[in-house]
This record gives sequence, structure tokens and C-alpha cells, in this order.
Amino acid sequence: MKPLTVIGLNSGTSMDGIDAAVFRIEPVGSGHVNGSADSTPALKFTMLGSILYPFQNRFRDRLMRLVGSGTATLEEVCLLNTSLGEIFAEAVLRLLKVSGLSKNDVDLIGSHGQTIWHCPDAKSLWGTNSAGTLQLGEPSVIALRTGIPVVADFRTADLAVGGQGAPLVSFADAVLFGQDHRATGVLNIGGIANLTAINDHGKAVAAFDTGPGNMLIDRACQLYFDCEFDDDGKIAAGGQVIEPWLQQMKSHPYFKRQPPKTTGRELFGFNYFDQHVVPYVEKEKIGKADVVKTLTAFTASSIADGYNDFIKPKTKIERLVLGGGGTFNSELVRLLKNYWPNEVSIARHEDFGISTKYKEALLFALLAYTNYFGIHNNVPVCTGASRPVCLGKLVKA
Repeated sequence: MKPLTVIGLNSGTSMDGIDAAVFRIEPVGSGHVNGSADSTPALKFTMLGSILYPFQNRFRDRLMRLVGSGTATLEEVCLLNTSLGEIFAEAVLRLLKVSGLSKNDVDLIGSHGQTIWHCPDAKSLWGTNSAGTLQLGEPSVIALRTGIPVVADFRTADLAVGGQGAPLVSFADAVLFGQDHRATGVLNIGGIANLTAINDHGKAVAAFDTGPGNMLIDRACQLYFDCEFDDDGKIAAGGQVIEPWLQQMKSHPYFKRQPPKTTGRELFGFNYFDQHVVPYVEKEKIGKADVVKTLTAFTASSIADGYNDFIKPKTKIERLVLGGGGTFNSELVRLLKNYWPNEVSIARHEDFGISTKYKEALLFALLAYTNYFGIHNNVPVCTGASRPVCLGKLVKA
């Protein structure tokens, strides 16, 4: 391995725009966390620049409606793939300008694209069993508009060997925190919450989506308070947890499924809100602040339960590192501490020099970097894959 300058691109479940960041990535020491060739690569990085390239409001609204509905015409899917590619390319060009770099300064782009649908559990389709995932944002468009090679389509190789195609972040978590050799939980609270457990040997031993993160909380704020999200948890702090409703939501079968498992808007998106939140609120006449507080407790308690049920019996976490937008919701963090089943020190990604906001951009830069050198970069114990594989497809400029 050698140092490379790599751009990471991601548009997540919030669909507010594209997180774009450029990193200098280089190997450390022997190049592996435990000094052996079959362990996680030991890498260090420096962030050289970053931007959020927002979607236009009309585009974002239509995109969220399309994904939330679960239906689209073939023409919409076709054109959306190209349109997103153009927008991702625009984000790269803006990032280069802001960072004072040219295309010749960058070796590679890692682009996740925008997830449109994720169906990791095999289903029958026209007489065949098939699992799949679809991220749009045509990498050929990005490469040819920017003049920089692109690695994209990271999830499909993991599905091809029986994995869930997620969580991919467990690889980055092992790279970033495995070198400390402390039993660590890395928790990302985005639209969906996901938790990675790293043992004291620096290996990721479990990772899965625990359930909803900010997704349902944000939706309640949008509908009942005409704001995009609960700023610092102030709305939730003024409400009360409706315990019977909380227990009802926690009875969802997803929470008892053994990992590896993943979820998204398909399970805890607009349809869930319309079917499980709105009817209960209207029937029981729940106060608006109590709705937000109970949904916040739903996120916090399902995270703690996921750890207690599936990780603690194998690895007792000493340190919990928080990331994602939920990190900035102090009421959510307070509830998480209350629900957590053992003493644990809590830190933030920023305490380790890692930007929470651009963590996923860093992930896709790391995946692109390792793809460039042909290094296996999935974590089978976390995704359920039958074997290690090299994720991503390279498109030349």
C-alpha cells in the first residue's frame, strides 16, 4: 500500500444532500492492526476539505416521496440514476474548488450513491430466489465529469456471498478504533441507528442496525412542530414517555431477529409512521411533545436492548463512541445512558479527531482505497457473508 488522496461521497437516509470530503490516506507501520496480513489494515488519514452539497428542495421532496412510497416507474429509476450522477459530480467539483485542489491532486473517488431500495433477505421473483440492493448515482457520469476514477456499488459483492450488504461501517470502525485494543462500541445514530462492537484484540465482532435512529423523531417534528428535527432534544425534554405505547412499538419482530440484520426506510420510514404512530396518537390523544419524547425513548431503548441481547453476552463494551446526528440530541444521549445495562464511558468521534458529519464520507474513501489495492474490505462476522471479498467496482475516467 501507498498514500493516496481519496474523495468520499455519500447521501444517507436523511436525503438532505451529499456529504463530500477529501482525505489523505496512508498505511501505518506493518499496515495491519495486529501485524498479520489477515487482519484489518492499519491506516491513518488527514481530512483536507469537506462540504455538504445540498439537494434542491423540489428534488429532495420528490426523492423522499419516491423512496418512501416504494414504487417508481422504470423511466424514473433510469433517469434518477443519471441525474444523481450529475449531482454527485457537481459536489466533487465544488469540493475541489473549496479545498484548493485540482483533479490531478486526487487519485480516486469512493461514491456510495443514494440507496433507493435494500432487500437483503432472499425472496422469490418469477420462480427464482434473489436478494438485492440498489444505490443510484451513475459512477461513469461522476468519473467522466470530474476526470477522476470512481469506485462505487460497494454493497452488491457482499450480498453475492450471502451477506446483508450492510453494515459496511464496521470495516471503518475496526480501522479507526481497532488499534486502541479496547472493547469499544461505535454507535452511529443517523436515520437508522447502527452499532459496531470491537473487541480488545481490535477486531469487529458484531455490527447491525439496532432499529430507528432519528428517522421517526424527525418525522414527528416535521408534522407536529413544523421543524426539520428536535434541536438538542429540547422538544423531547418537555414531554413524557408513554410507556404502553413504547412497549407496543418495541414488540416489532425486527428487534428479536438475530444479527446480522439491517433495516431502513422500508421498515421504519413513512409507512411505519403512518401505520403505527399517527393512529395511536389520534386514538389516545397523545400530546405532541409526548410523541417526540416516546419516539426518542424508542430509539434509545432499542439501541440499548440490541447491545444487551446480542453483544454483551460475547463482548462487554467499556467505551461507547457516538456519531451521527443523534449525537447532538442531548435528551437522546441522556436516555441512552439511562437504558444502557452496564457502566460505560461515552465519547464522541470528535474526541478522536474524526468528524461525525463526514464519517460516512470517510468510510467510502477507505473502501475505495482498499479496493484500489485489492484488499478484502467487508466484515463477514458483521454482514453474514460466507467469506471476505473486495467491495466496490472501479470505473476509469
